[in-house]
Amino acid sequence: MRLLAVTHDFPNEGNTGLGIFAARQLLEMRRQGADITVLVPMVWCPGWLNSFKRWSIYNHRWRCEYEGLVAITAPYLRLPGKWYRPLAQRSVYHAIRNKAIQLHKAKPFSAIYSRFLYPEGYAAVRISKILGIPAVGVGAGSEVNVLPHESRLLKRDLVDILNGLDGVLASGPAVAAGISKMSNKEALVVHGVVDLEEFSPAPDKVSVRRELGLAPDKLIVLYVGGFLACKGVCELIEASARVLKQVPNTVVKMCGSGRQEGKMRQMIEERNAGGAIEIVGRVDPQQVHKWMQASDVLVLPSYAEGMPNVVMEAMACGLPVVASAVGGLPQEVGDCEGAILIAPKSVDALEQAMLRVIGDETLRRRMQLASRKRAEERFGVRRNARIVLDFLSEVVEKHGHARRTH
Repeated sequence: MRLLAVTHDFPNEGNTGLGIFAARQLLEMRRQGADITVLVPMVWCPGWLNSFKRWSIYNHRWRCEYEGLVAITAPYLRLPGKWYRPLAQRSVYHAIRNKAIQLHKAKPFSAIYSRFLYPEGYAAVRISKILGIPAVGVGAGSEVNVLPHESRLLKRDLVDILNGLDGVLASGPAVAAGISKMSNKEALVVHGVVDLEEFSPAPDKVSVRRELGLAPDKLIVLYVGGFLACKGVCELIEASARVLKQVPNTVVKMCGSGRQEGKMRQMIEERNAGGAIEIVGRVDPQQVHKWMQASDVLVLPSYAEGMPNVVMEAMACGLPVVASAVGGLPQEVGDCEGAILIAPKSVDALEQAMLRVIGDETLRRRMQLASRKRAEERFGVRRNARIVLDFLSEVVEKHGHARRTH
């Protein structure tokens, strides 16, 4: 099966961690026999704009590659502001249309695989009609549960995209429900692109801590994600400050970046917790598994999620998880002893859950084993890629049958 995969998120020279989950899945699909060409629409950015911090993350000249999987790039116009979002997806279409047609003429594709609904889904649907091949798209949490509420035009476009796709995948049950509500289409829920060899329990936690410069005798609470209000970072700092008064041997490491960083630093200072709650900043994607291996519990108090990759990776490392009962988490890990789910936005519930895990070594050991077991059963990239390829094969077969009978 020959696939044209379109994704705006893919590792590049300037950001090797961008779209790493999409890239990991596509690479595994290729390893399992699919002939994949990856087409990456990149925000066009003139060189003089790179001197501004906001635009320094964009460079349409950067090479896109992940472990030997090289992508073809196409620059598109993307202006700042939410108002441009409906136009951005049309810009993506015009940027990649001719390249897709040329590639198809040289060696025909069986299907188009749109790794996200926005902004590439619009292009995937229109180009699939031109080429006469099916298109399958993947819905993520924000695309389905947030973007439709930003503008009527964007919602109408998303409905048209869903109706135009020949098959739809969803990153979690809540996303699948949103897709069904908007389009009456049933989406196959598939998630988990974890490399179970890279993300695995460390044989020697002390040596990993030594490598990262972490204290060997502390209980480490880990957060990995954006520094955004919707991620519950302020609630985490408040709950952590309370926990530290009861379990002084605890430290909290917050890895990531985002708009709330200034407020977070202020909160830490006001609570005199600077020695125990540390804002680590961005972590090299190649080091994330080591931070998980070195820690004792992962905390993710988000207000909303699909099925967060950070939870699946942490569980693969045998890490106990405390997280909000949102998105796909109740369905996927709610019955697993490796995770404790709490109500979002509740500092009290977060504090109690953290104390429960930190204060009970026997419980942590049971949670470690249960976490790894669940990851092996559901979250591995090999399993994910096989499900996606089988789904794509089914869509291609149905599309071919429909064309033969008309």
